[in-house]
Amino acid sequence: MSLKLPLIFIPGLFGSLGSEVIPHTGKWHFGPSRYTGVRFIKEMEKQGYTLNKNFFIMFYNWRQSTKDVAELALAPLIYKVLKLNSCTKVNLLCHGTGGLIGRYYIQSDLFTPSIKHLILVGTPNAGFVAPFNYLSGGNFPYPFAGEPDFISLNLTLFLKIISTSEFPALSEFLPSKSYGDYLIYSRGQDCFSIPYQSMQLQNTFLDDLNTSSNLLQERVSKVILVGGRGCDTVDTLQVFPACALDKWSDGKVIDCTSTLEGDSCTPLKSVLACPGEEYLFNVDYGELLLQAANLLPALI
Repeated sequence: MSLKLPLIFIPGLFGSLGSEVIPHTGKWHFGPSRYTGVRFIKEMEKQGYTLNKNFFIMFYNWRQSTKDVAELALAPLIYKVLKLNSCTKVNLLCHGTGGLIGRYYIQSDLFTPSIKHLILVGTPNAGFVAPFNYLSGGNFPYPFAGEPDFISLNLTLFLKIISTSEFPALSEFLPSKSYGDYLIYSRGQDCFSIPYQSMQLQNTFLDDLNTSSNLLQERVSKVILVGGRGCDTVDTLQVFPACALDKWSDGKVIDCTSTLEGDSCTPLKSVLACPGEEYLFNVDYGELLLQAANLLPALI
């Protein structure tokens, strides 16, 4: 048996690609995250991990709901890893939205006492704003000039191939109640926010998950939050007040405001909207995973 506790890595949104997700894209691979994923594997090997022995990558169909992925992919993999290594515990390291899968497993009835440490790297525990435009009006995340972040760019590319109806998990990544009000509109010289509780488009999945976040501390030895800052990250959306019920019901996006308290994809306040030990780095979303890898020996 390996002296190292087995580690399962769950990539983030668009970090898994294969024909099961998008037809004719081949066997499972990191897709747009290949550069980061390959570097991460090499770092794990330097630390003494061996792929498919005590280090496993959980590729998955991110178009499915988080519940389905946790039940159909994560739970069976945990069972397989425990049996293969003749052990009773594994560690989970999750990048981006992959962390929501890990959280759901631990906080749901699927859970068995098999997780020692949960490491959430850039996980949008309170959601992020990029999905709003698609779900509300079917448009590119932010309809104005500027370089899109990793998530927004890939949302644009993949949603040219699949429709939002084929991507039920997308609504689970919206900002939740714990994110705070994120739609802003102007009236004359004054600015107002649209209260989350009055919005038609809400994230009931994350609202429920965050209500029971205390279960994380009860069910695992340690929860570790790794967040990025210093990168231009969309924080709120400026909208024109709603004028229709079937489209843009919460307001049509006309601009956005950004913060440097984020990793270019997710504001830090969303990453930290979950109890756990905090480790912060001045890097973007991709590099954040490599920082977490370097930190791993000290964490577990």
